Amino acid sequence: MKKFFLTLLFCSILSQCFAFLPITDENMKQAIDYGVAGKQDNRKITDFLNPWKIAERTLKNPYREKESIVLYTPYLLAAIHARDKVEESRVPELADIRAAVNEYDGITLIGARLNAPVVLKEGEYTVRLVQEKTVLAPYAYNFLSWEMIDVIDKEATEKAKKPEKTGDIMYTEVKQKPVMKKLAVLDYQFYFDSSQFNPNQKFAILISDKYCGERRFEVDPGAIR
Repeated sequence: MKKFFLTLLFCSILSQCFAFLPITDENMKQAIDYGVAGKQDNRKITDFLNPWKIAERTLKNPYREKESIVLYTPYLLAAIHARDKVEESRVPELADIRAAVNEYDGITLIGARLNAPVVLKEGEYTVRLVQEKTVLAPYAYNFLSWEMIDVIDKEATEKAKKPEKTGDIMYTEVKQKPVMKKLAVLDYQFYFDSSQFNPNQKFAILISDKYCGERRFEVDPGAIR
């Protein structure tokens, strides 16, 4: 996916404070190597992001498949920008990558992959960052993409199974094709003002809508590079 970061919204309104501690040149070089290797190995962006994914905790969404969020740390930002440079057939230079990462000063960027029975429109869902008594809404967001996929409707498939009598008291299950249903896979990015909370301490991302209820993602920045 070329240019995964499509836009950077409203940067100028935020104070200049890094969402996480700045990484050293050594770590920046490691991030660049990760980004270059990921592109050269043709790793899908979903696999590329795996070390930074956080799974949904409650598992109450009846339409869920593989819901997760991504915490875009400076390390990951550097890796993605390096990946983009390789895709453009350009050599990722340390100074250029650092400058690109510094554009996210004051911003905590969260990516989210959600599942729903329909494509959620603006106003049909809410997003909140919660840290102790602090509750924040994102100041901006990007709706990156969506697609409808076919998945097995486990409940409907189970109900559709019919027992077949094979004797006086013996029954056997009739083999039946699984019942399928349509599911929307939605990709977003949410931007939070890092000056309004402590981005180096644990926080939660809550995403709710009328179809799926509330999803909860617990974030521990100290456990993510």
